[in-house]
Amino acid sequence: MKFTQSSGLLATVLLGILSASAGHAQVAFNGDYSQNFNSMTGTSAPTGWAVYSEAGSHATFAPSGSYTAGVSPNFTAGTLSAETTLTVTAPSSSQKGVGGYNWTNSLATPGNGEGSHSLGTSPSGNAATILQLNLINSTGSAINALSLNYDIDRFTTTVDNNNNSTTSPNYGVEEYPGYQLFYNLTPGNNADWVNVAGLNPTIDAGTGGTVSVPNTVGITVVSPTTVSLATAWTAGSTLELAWFDDNAESPSPDQEIGLNNVSVAVAPEPSTWALLAAGGAGLLLLAARQKRQA
Repeated sequence: MKFTQSSGLLATVLLGILSASAGHAQVAFNGDYSQNFNSMTGTSAPTGWAVYSEAGSHATFAPSGSYTAGVSPNFTAGTLSAETTLTVTAPSSSQKGVGGYNWTNSLATPGNGEGSHSLGTSPSGNAATILQLNLINSTGSAINALSLNYDIDRFTTTVDNNNNSTTSPNYGVEEYPGYQLFYNLTPGNNADWVNVAGLNPTIDAGTGGTVSVPNTVGITVVSPTTVSLATAWTAGSTLELAWFDDNAESPSPDQEIGLNNVSVAVAPEPSTWALLAAGGAGLLLLAARQKRQA
């Protein structure tokens, strides 16, 4: 059968529908995607987004130096269940639950690119609450690297009232503050989630992480970061991105945080950067030669 451009588009749409049947709806990715949640005024997440709760407790994931065994956040520790209805509310010190939140964002200021709402979490009674974005590669080409940036809005601080962590910097505060970012190129297989370790947040950036989410109210800006995928994201297939909020082992109630100002774009291949650099150097040499001749 000879496919025209329109029939190819139909095939892509049908592929998206079939892929979504195994999970939640997804959005087409044509090389860049952005979301500031400004249009999220009700109890539903934007198209392509979903909230999941992972079964477990505040002690499911624990760092070294805690009273329970050290286990890093992952997707295989407990069963995932969809949380289909967001709670629309302003953050408060008592708010917490397994579901997702449509925070009426009081941290957004003119010019910082954030929307007036953020998609948020404050896990309790589970192991973690997860914000997931599903994108289908509609570029027509395989993608090997992405540029990702987003904001982590922190609405509340935690207090030293449940000291299961015995050592600094985790004592009495969120041992896994903010969101840990994961991606998955084989939807439906929770064993294939890959942690973007370079973006794992810490209370203090000086303790080894590059993203600092301090125990204060405010916005942590995660600058554009190139993420090289373990395998190619092939044309027509789905990529899952997940922002993972652990239910804190130490303080209670859990921090109230929101995801905002998300941007995903194709990152140039290293060879492309090399060509651009070589081209730039060549232009500089040509300009210098012409200046000497003049």
